Amino acid sequence: MKKSKKIILFVSMVVVLVVAAVLNITLLTQKADGSTDQGDNNSTVGNFFATSREDRLTTRNYEIAQLNEIIALEGDDYAEARQNAIEQKQAIVDAMETEMLIETLLKAQGFADVLVSIGSSSDNVNVIVDKDELTHEDTVRIYSVIAQETSIATDYVNIIAV
Repeated sequence: MKKSKKIILFVSMVVVLVVAAVLNITLLTQKADGSTDQGDNNSTVGNFFATSREDRLTTRNYEIAQLNEIIALEGDDYAEARQNAIEQKQAIVDAMETEMLIETLLKAQGFADVLVSIGSSSDNVNVIVDKDELTHEDTVRIYSVIAQETSIATDYVNIIAV
């Protein structure tokens, strides 16, 4: 594969990551600037989870579409790029499945709403829980589920209550 095509591929992947980061920061900023009225707060938190899931799905769909375009390229010159795209796509699918499984298990344990984000290029796991304050028992339950379903050390798990 020519250097220019590799650069274009790399830049497009970086753009996708930057878009995802900007969306996350925007959503967290909106939450921090939210109203102190309890009715509005519940609505804001609910909107936060729905919007975050929608943004995550949109970003992932875009990433998968880009990878599918690379996978569809024909010719021996693109064999390495196709293989990398297949591996990246599989990593995204694996992360999506694990996130959904962890979210479902945590909801089954009584949490009102949970959003899990697993880094595709790192071992970081972010868990955002719809609860005003987490007890020690809550965090232990969350860490336990993550330990059972992943091989990620607790040092790389960030739990946030909203």
